[in-house]
Amino acid sequence: MSFRKPHVIRTRAVGQYVRGRWEEGAPGSDLTIQASVQPAKTGDYDLLQAHPEGRRVHSAVRIYTSAQLNVAGQDWRNGDRLVWGAGPLAGEYLLVGVAPWQSGVIPHFRYLAVLLAAAEQ
Repeated sequence: MSFRKPHVIRTRAVGQYVRGRWEEGAPGSDLTIQASVQPAKTGDYDLLQAHPEGRRVHSAVRIYTSAQLNVAGQDWRNGDRLVWGAGPLAGEYLLVGVAPWQSGVIPHFRYLAVLLAAAEQ
């Protein structure tokens, strides 16, 4: 029995700077992965401290999967987005962090994702 269920991931093409301003890449294809999605812990929110000039974090989730996904800010990527319809705050969650757990028992990745505002979806 597996705790992983199918979830949709929205990919994006590589972004770039145009005349000094960051432009996100075009939306890519959707893919389905097997993952366990859980609400983030209090310690995760501490890592995502909101600053007055930055993004406000209303909700965050942890994603456990063996799929390798793109995280925002790495390799000029915009970050993949999890489409999560469960929980009290359903919507698109932007992947903002990753921790690889590549042990010999159950190798996987733990991603941290934050809920995007309606205007960003």
